[in-house]
Order: sequence, then structure tokens, then C-alpha cells
Amino acid sequence: MRYDLASYIYEPINALLEKPMGIRKARGELIGKAHGKVIELGVGTGLNLPLYREDVEVIGIDVSEGMLRKARKKKSPARVKLLKADARSLPFPDGSFDTAVSTFFLCVVPEKERVLREIRRVLKPNGILLAMECSPPRNPVFRAFLNGLSALTSKITGTDFRVDIGELLRRSGFEVIEKKGLVNGAVRILVAKPSAEP
Repeated sequence: MRYDLASYIYEPINALLEKPMGIRKARGELIGKAHGKVIELGVGTGLNLPLYREDVEVIGIDVSEGMLRKARKKKSPARVKLLKADARSLPFPDGSFDTAVSTFFLCVVPEKERVLREIRRVLKPNGILLAMECSPPRNPVFRAFLNGLSALTSKITGTDFRVDIGELLRRSGFEVIEKKGLVNGAVRILVAKPSAEP
């Protein structure tokens, strides 16, 4: 229900914040790395859909019908299918996807380890995970501020800057092969692949 309500304010807030912070440009660069058959977790209102190349096939999932209604209005060069589904129990066979995409999803979703196990399961052994997530910033004052803010936002929207997604990926059977920080490290861009050993 909270995600249905958030669907009305999600894009206006993003429009205010993303461009001046460099997130919009970085989002485009990250989505440009998607290839083959793609699963986008927490597709939301479909902000990424116009950014995919025409040679990919995207299956976007979300638990919120409100978010999906808005996403269905987006145009995309890619072939897109949108489904209501829970990332904790993905309705796809093992090794179904070449690319998994998560933009500000892993830092929000509950049961993150369970979700990552599912992502790893549905990725091909040579697949990649493209992630842009909230992260603990480097600056200690900024980090303390966001830690306090996260105590509130984690209960309202799920957003939590206190979780190191890169470390969580490593613990969940992924190898981080690229990483970049934005907004003094409060946003982290990660490219990961399934480790040889789970």
C-alpha cells in the first residue's frame, strides 16, 4: 500500500534531486550496460525504461500495482513486459537472465539477503547485476545525519543509508567488479557478477 501511495510523489521528488546531483546521467550510463534478457527489480514508475537500448528485452517487476500503472505509460526502445511480482520469490526458472537491474531497490526492499539469493538464482552464471543504491557516505558528519534520517525513512519508505550494499553483495555470493560513488558516497553504483563459489 505504501508503494502505491509513493507512486504519486516518486517522480516529482526524483526530478528535483537527480539532475543536480549527477544521478540522472549516471542512471543512463548504468542502464546502457544492460544486455540480453534483463530483469529489473522494483521497476517502480518506469524511470529506467526509456534508457534501455532497443536490442534488449526487459521484464520489469514490482509489488505495487500503482507503480506499474505509471510504468505502463512509459515508452522504451526495448521490448518491455511488466509484471506484478515479489523479488523475494521470483517466478522465473534458474539462469533466466543475462542482466539484473536494481536502482534504489536493494536499499529499500526488506529481506535483502533473500532477494539477492533470488537474483543470483535467476541470473545466468556469466550474468551481471547493475545496481545504483543508497549507501553510507564517507563524510562522518554527513553519515551521522543520514543515519538519523534513515531511522525515520526506513520505517516510512524502506530507504536506508546505513546498509553497505557492496558488502551485502559480497556476502550474498556476488563479486563486485566495478564501483563508483556519487553525492559524497551516499549513492553507490555497483556492477557485480555471481561469484564462482556461492
